[in-house]
Amino acid sequence: MEINSIRDRAQGVTDGPVSEAEVEFAREILRSQTGNIGDALYIVGYCGAPADAQLIETYLHNEEKDVYGDLALKALCRYLGLVVWYRDLIVKFVFADDDTDFYGSRLAGIQVASDYLKKRRDSLITGKLVSIFCDLQDKERDAARYALVETLGLRSVIADPFRLSDDVPDEDAPRIVEEACRQFGLSLGDHAAFSA
Repeated sequence: MEINSIRDRAQGVTDGPVSEAEVEFAREILRSQTGNIGDALYIVGYCGAPADAQLIETYLHNEEKDVYGDLALKALCRYLGLVVWYRDLIVKFVFADDDTDFYGSRLAGIQVASDYLKKRRDSLITGKLVSIFCDLQDKERDAARYALVETLGLRSVIADPFRLSDDVPDEDAPRIVEEACRQFGLSLGDHAAFSA
């Protein structure tokens, strides 16, 4: 079996279904920890079942975690859709000052936070995302910005949803902060520097 072809079909890059035998082939790669693990994580994430969570979780903790931890978290939360199960882990990563369990864990936590917030209101997580976004020194500021834009449904409303240029002031920042405060009941006074 050609793993790249299976991954492309799993992700919808090319047309065609992914058979159960192909998903099982990807599971076996994850079990044996040999072969193209990245592609296997995508396949099992997109086409697997909640019962595959434990298999994918292995890559959050094993010796390969610095290579595959962020993809494993996304496979669990975003692709399998189990993000609500992983709230405590998301909170741990988002609130960390730096990476904890694996390289890129804080960034991955911020990225999947928007998936969590699409399913649940959570003032703890949203408040932290706004704080990260308002901290001009935080290296994950852009990730927090994107998570807020997605969560707040602002992609088609603001001028630069993807913040394509760091060379110009972020004209959308006040709108993002004000909308976050309005939708999530946060205090605008805590983020006054970003209000209009």
